[in-house]
Amino acid sequence: MPMFSASTIGSALAAVIVLTPAGIGAADEPPLYESATQAYRQGVSAMKSGEMTAAVAALEYAAGRGVLGAQLKLARLYAAGRDVPKDDTKAFFHFQKIADQYADIPPSSPIAKYVGESFAALGKYYVSGIEAMPLHPDPVYAAGLFRHASAYFGDAEAQYQLGCLYRTGAGVEKNSTIAANWLAMAARKQHPGAQALLGEMLWRGDGVSQRPARGLALLMLAEENAKAKGGEPEQIRQLYKETLAEADSGTRKRAMALLPQLGGPNRATARAMTKPVKSDPKLTASKEPQLGPVDLTPPAAMGLSVGFGASGDGLGVPQ
Repeated sequence: MPMFSASTIGSALAAVIVLTPAGIGAADEPPLYESATQAYRQGVSAMKSGEMTAAVAALEYAAGRGVLGAQLKLARLYAAGRDVPKDDTKAFFHFQKIADQYADIPPSSPIAKYVGESFAALGKYYVSGIEAMPLHPDPVYAAGLFRHASAYFGDAEAQYQLGCLYRTGAGVEKNSTIAANWLAMAARKQHPGAQALLGEMLWRGDGVSQRPARGLALLMLAEENAKAKGGEPEQIRQLYKETLAEADSGTRKRAMALLPQLGGPNRATARAMTKPVKSDPKLTASKEPQLGPVDLTPPAAMGLSVGFGASGDGLGVPQ
């Protein structure tokens, strides 16, 4: 496990971006916000009202003073580019600040999932690079970030991304078995991308033992979960339709029998088949061998600087 420090994660940002917190003016001007926590609350309120200029100013003020919720909201805003202009450099900056400040907190912490999210986001930036910074692609370093977020924080997106790297051999030695195990961990958490990719691998026997029914069941869940999360990628939709069309009735029935075991909702079964199919005791989930569990011991703390910034409700972690 590589050791990450604030200087190594943030080195690409040196002399590239300086964000001056809003509300800091001349010495004789009163502050715009009573506190960083109050600025965060005003920023959230302004966001809900659609006043994005005021929202960003308040959130920048709070983020500059270590409020995790503000840092995370800004990172998501700049990464998505829907309510504010997309800016991967600024998104990277805020995700990096979170990683620096909270990397060593226990996985049981209520904010651990947000730290894992930040590590996963940083890893994706290191996979693709950011031309404007510039940040050059570094899949080896990305794999280390994904591994920490996956094994230490249990982040599903990082587990999915790490599975993708092992499947293609980018930044790590190509290994389909390890890829499938990481994807299985994310799939158990109902990650649509992981379910789709693992389902395809099992359906076709791509680098793993061919298990058509389990593969189809995972693709059913991927299609369902992608829709439930507010958007279904075309790749998942097409893969699901093509696989369902190829499957014979027996494979469909076995796949449907597996759905409850895999955490699938009943409506996935209803949509997958034109007629309801009663449970057949001969078609049990045990007929399909399962992927073995991944034995991963959480790594030691990675040595990043820990500065918790605003305390108490100043964390203001967004949902």
